[in-house]
Amino acid sequence: MSAAATRFRGAELRLPAELSRLPDARSWADEAAEAFGFDEMVRYQIKMAVSEGVANAVEHGSTSPNDEIHLRATSEGDSLAFYIRDSGKFIPRISPRGEMPERGRGLAFLGQLMDEVDIKPSATGTELRFCKRLEG
Repeated sequence: MSAAATRFRGAELRLPAELSRLPDARSWADEAAEAFGFDEMVRYQIKMAVSEGVANAVEHGSTSPNDEIHLRATSEGDSLAFYIRDSGKFIPRISPRGEMPERGRGLAFLGQLMDEVDIKPSATGTELRFCKRLEG
């Protein structure tokens, strides 16, 4: 594990459920990823993953801009894990075989960018967790 990853103490951010706040989420994610020791290319992937996760939380996990999206970044060994929590109810989409829908590909996109992706629905909301391992 790198010295930067060892020193990383975590970060949190709370945002109103507004798509206009996506730049704030990306900037916060970039700062966390840089502090953890990721290079610029991986930081870009992390920013895109956080942006997608927050956009989904705003669009599908909130009922108004007054709802809050809670973001947390934490060190889990040699991985930087991100948690995005909203107050919505997760409803998985199942598309007919062979169709490539215009929307609904966010989780597949996250799976391409990150090393792990998990969704934990609960009675109080949905938590998305994804992480990226620091190589070397």
